[in-house]
Amino acid sequence: MNSFREKTEYVLAKGFFSFLKCCPEPVIYGTCRGVATLFYNLGCGRRQITLRNLKLAFPEKTRRERLKIARTAYDHFGQMIAESAMVLAGKYKYEQLIRMVDGADMQKLLTLEKQTDKGLLAITGHLGNFELMSHYTGTQSIRQGHVVARKGTNRLIDDRIVTPMRESFGNRVIYKNRALPQVVRALRKGEHVGLLIDIKSSSKEGTPVTFFGKNTYAVKSSAYLQIKLGVSVVPITLVRIAPKRYKLIVSEPIQWEDNGKPIEEQIAALTQLHQTALEKLIRQYPEQWLWMHNRWRT
Repeated sequence: MNSFREKTEYVLAKGFFSFLKCCPEPVIYGTCRGVATLFYNLGCGRRQITLRNLKLAFPEKTRRERLKIARTAYDHFGQMIAESAMVLAGKYKYEQLIRMVDGADMQKLLTLEKQTDKGLLAITGHLGNFELMSHYTGTQSIRQGHVVARKGTNRLIDDRIVTPMRESFGNRVIYKNRALPQVVRALRKGEHVGLLIDIKSSSKEGTPVTFFGKNTYAVKSSAYLQIKLGVSVVPITLVRIAPKRYKLIVSEPIQWEDNGKPIEEQIAALTQLHQTALEKLIRQYPEQWLWMHNRWRT
């Protein structure tokens, strides 16, 4: 990206979030939800991907049922964008974040912390409000937490807006490019790492899995880390239960023991367990997953 465009986009983004500071919450919610509805109605390509994915995942549902999930999913992400915007604008402080979340399951993570000197690897997906989840767990964990994220195309926006937002409640960001050595160091130090595992992967970088009964490829880094480091891997998500109300869900750690088979076979089998655990959570809250993502493209 050239310097002029980078600076222009940064100034516009900074001005937008400065404007948001002056807006009441209902206006921000209404605007973001309205934009999400507009994208659903006008974004034919993404809408078709959404409906195709829902048909692959839920062939037993009627078209009307799948349309309802699709519309609700777009609205959910409109609300999520609104909440992320309010974090960026400095409207959400620690006290409000705590009030928004039913965090009873956080005790499970704290108990796991006490049981090991190693770090915990939290696996999740684009389900519920994954950004707000990292903020909440960052305020509650005793040890340092890290989130693995993809770096944007605008360095100024990343460095001065997005990264400070993601680190505003205690976490640190590890960007995806060459992230593995940093993740390994953090886990060996006893720190925690959150990893999104539902992104599409190529046959070269991923491993074959079955997801919602369909063949695809999945990232295998979480399985690799569990086998190599012996860390606890915990499926976790933060789901919306009412307007501006969320519930933290911490599943049981995924168990694995060396079965003597070649390492790649073990990684493939464990990757399947990780994907199945995530699928179970998505099936419980299908209207809060990113169906517009081209997950089954091979």
